[in-house]
Amino acid sequence: MVQKSFKERHLALLQEAQRIARIGSWERDLRSNTLWWSDECYRLFGHEPGAIQPSYNLFLQTIHPEDRAMVHEINAASLARHEPHQVDFRVILPSGEVRYFHNQGQVFLDEHSGKPIRTSGTTQDITERKQTEARFRRQAAYLEAILASLPQGVSVFDEEFRLRYWNQGFVDALKLPPELVFEGAAHGDLTLIPARRGELGPGDPVTLVQQRQAQIARFEPHRRERRRASGRTQLLEVHPLHLENSVAGFITTYTDITDRKQTEERLLLADKVFANSPVGILIADEAGNILSANPAFATITGYLAEEMLGYPCDSLLHLCGHDKQLEIDQALAEHGRWAGEVPGQRKNGLNYAMWLDITRIQEASGAGHQLWILSDITERKRAEARINHLAHHDPLTGLPNRLSLLARLEQALPEARRYQWNLALCFIDLDRFKVINDTLGHQVGDQLLMEVAGRLAATVRESDTVARLGGDEFVILLPDVGGAPDAALVAGKIIEALAQPIWVEGHELHTSPSIGISLYPADGADVETIMRNADTAMYHAKAAGRNTYQFYAEEMNRTATERLTLERKLRQAVAKGEFSLHFQPQFSVRGGQPTGVEALLRWTTEEDGPISPVRFIPIAEETGLVVGIGAWVLREACRQMQAWLEAGLAPIRVAVNLSARQLQQRDFIETVASALADSGLPAELLELEITESAVMEQPREAIRLLTELRRMGVTLAIDDFGTGYSSLAYLKLFPIDHLKIDRSFVADIEHDLNDRAIAFGTIALAHSLGLNVIAEGVETEDQLELLSCNGCDEIQGYLFSRPLASAAALEFLLDRQRQAL
Repeated sequence: MVQKSFKERHLALLQEAQRIARIGSWERDLRSNTLWWSDECYRLFGHEPGAIQPSYNLFLQTIHPEDRAMVHEINAASLARHEPHQVDFRVILPSGEVRYFHNQGQVFLDEHSGKPIRTSGTTQDITERKQTEARFRRQAAYLEAILASLPQGVSVFDEEFRLRYWNQGFVDALKLPPELVFEGAAHGDLTLIPARRGELGPGDPVTLVQQRQAQIARFEPHRRERRRASGRTQLLEVHPLHLENSVAGFITTYTDITDRKQTEERLLLADKVFANSPVGILIADEAGNILSANPAFATITGYLAEEMLGYPCDSLLHLCGHDKQLEIDQALAEHGRWAGEVPGQRKNGLNYAMWLDITRIQEASGAGHQLWILSDITERKRAEARINHLAHHDPLTGLPNRLSLLARLEQALPEARRYQWNLALCFIDLDRFKVINDTLGHQVGDQLLMEVAGRLAATVRESDTVARLGGDEFVILLPDVGGAPDAALVAGKIIEALAQPIWVEGHELHTSPSIGISLYPADGADVETIMRNADTAMYHAKAAGRNTYQFYAEEMNRTATERLTLERKLRQAVAKGEFSLHFQPQFSVRGGQPTGVEALLRWTTEEDGPISPVRFIPIAEETGLVVGIGAWVLREACRQMQAWLEAGLAPIRVAVNLSARQLQQRDFIETVASALADSGLPAELLELEITESAVMEQPREAIRLLTELRRMGVTLAIDDFGTGYSSLAYLKLFPIDHLKIDRSFVADIEHDLNDRAIAFGTIALAHSLGLNVIAEGVETEDQLELLSCNGCDEIQGYLFSRPLASAAALEFLLDRQRQAL
């Protein structure tokens, strides 16, 4: 009896719990196809307990038509798979009300057959939960719409620094990859992205992020401005988020305040300019009464700012003459501006010169103001006299400058013509001055120039003119000389005067002159011709060994003219397609097979025909044209070799000569990479030949550059080895593959023991450094025999082949290739 009472009480409690939770239980007998509902299940479907006979079809008919098929399919799948199921769906109650239910069921099987015999489960009314979820979704949609419409970037992180809400402005503000921005993303991961771009300041990005998070972890409001790499300025504001008196995270906004900052900076700059301008500035009303004045205006006029306010501008300036005032008023009325030089008087009565600029400013409202700007030009006018002197004299040495020299020469020529005098012009350039200047500094160089100027002036007569043109160039004008012997005598005195050492700051300095002399009337009848011819003669003096003098001769002019003509044509050669490449094969000493070709530049013009590289290469080097020409050679050589490979030639190297100028170009690595990429030539088939002198100009930089080229796979060779100055300490550090013995050592290797020793020593040195050796200029069998017996690796020269045009070279190489098969 007690047991029965306990079960009844337990059942009553269970039913009460189901009513409270709005959960009904059900069971479906699959054998009899009957359905049992608990009392609460009846009530959920809108019926009194026992009022109807439930069935599976009745259950399906109660389900909303849009959900019915889905529920049936889930039940069928549960039976077929013998698996539990759960599903949310809508029902339409007898009253017409739509409610949301959650069904959960389990399948029971026959112990013997294993077939489903019944299912049972629960049904719960989840309408209120669904309505709450809908409200939350609507609120989330509202929030997302608000976030999307905000001009600022916004992010919301929870107390664990996980991203919960954000807008596109947040992604744009931090320039975040979209795929890394998702709900739950870690604040540290997202902040690390701009930190690595350096936008959080200098230092380790991870440390900067940790510092930033430590500040945020205090959950205190703070703000910070930061300047982006684009130049835009952002205001970052962080506010803690509290829910029910507990920290729930923080909200961050990112506002672009660039325009505001620029406006503030412009206003601040305007204030600074007004306050710190060296010129006087005052602002007056339309009638010319002073409203504001800057400190410089008070300094110039002597009046304090408070004394000026309300006074007419012209009364303070004491403008001289009624006509000037009328002129100003008329110009302001007609043009809105007047500027000019006027006399003024300070408060203490002293007169001064000033430059006055008055502008009438018309505002949109119709009101107007006047802006007065004045500069005290008293000192400037005093300086004009000094400037006039400096315009005709060298400021360092005090000697007449080019302008003064030309004026004196213009005066001297008519006198020489009238009195039939001879006139000489000595153009002097100091030897080795640049080395002294670069090594010991400009101060020492300047003192050297002043001493030279003094010695030159002491060498000539008072009637002669010693001038400095600039740098280390001086000119001496000798009017009324007896002729060339007298000019030579003066030149000899100059050389003698400068032969003595010059002491500057404890340094014993030596310099010598290269002097070019032109004579009137023999070498020209006008200033320009005499100056030009003296300059030409000076360059020939330098070419003759320096510390000497040369008289101008017509042949010099012809040589200079030819050189200029050749330079002009050289500048157009690439565009006209006048360059071509010839190729001289290189051969293995052991097998006699071609190992490579050296690309050699050839230039042929319609007017002059073939022009020797000996003539045009030095000009290209001096003018810098060799950079563009060298780039063309590099591209063309790579293109030609790739074309040969595609024509069936077995892979061999193509060697391209480089100049020191090319190595000095910052984009040289890119030029090589571009030539290889455009042609498709494998990097290991390109060999770059560099002279000793080129790499030894800046050996450390050369090591860096050659190392980069080596990493690209390019082969490197030192060309003309033995003709320049090499440091073996550096040579072993250069990442090179080949040494090329210069042809000057190979030419007499059969007869000259010194050349033979140099060649054989070079081979031994190269092999000790792990390098291959190529001998250039091999023309005889004896030369080949000597080089072969002493371990030379490769040979190049007329004995095997002259330089050949592209088609002939390909035919030659293919023929040698066929012979080897």
